[in-house]
Amino acid sequence: MNLRPINPTAAPPKPAVGSAANGGLSLVPQVQRALNLGLPLKDRAQMPALLQTIASKRKNVYDALAGLHYVHFARFLPTPDFGTLQVITSYDGDLDSYLMDFVVVLGDVFNAILAFIDGAPPLPVQQYPQEFVAFVKANNMPGDVWSAYPEMTVIDILAAPPTVR
Repeated sequence: MNLRPINPTAAPPKPAVGSAANGGLSLVPQVQRALNLGLPLKDRAQMPALLQTIASKRKNVYDALAGLHYVHFARFLPTPDFGTLQVITSYDGDLDSYLMDFVVVLGDVFNAILAFIDGAPPLPVQQYPQEFVAFVKANNMPGDVWSAYPEMTVIDILAAPPTVR
């Protein structure tokens, strides 16, 4: 029995149940997807400058995430050797649509980040969106999302009564 709230205006994302792309580990219908993007830096000595650039864009990122209504969480995490920036997100829907929305809403943030990245796609991403999508797909490591709410989208969670959240 599915007890999640129904939002008639939201198109449900396709569930990913044990797909080959993620190793088939999911045991329940899963609407949430993972982006595990590894961005190798041109020069690891530039990681502090990159992290400062990201920090300066924090409000833009928070505002975009709050407005999109399908991102569960996102984080920027440097590897211990400062050689790679990991962009880790959990989102609802398909990757292409997700990335295109980010080109439109956060293109300038990604332009700033990608200026530090080895093998980055042509910039600005707003002018080369297909190249950006191809770059992300080539640098993404698919994986399962382990969630307390595997069948709930962000919209479902926001629409749930406070006692369910």
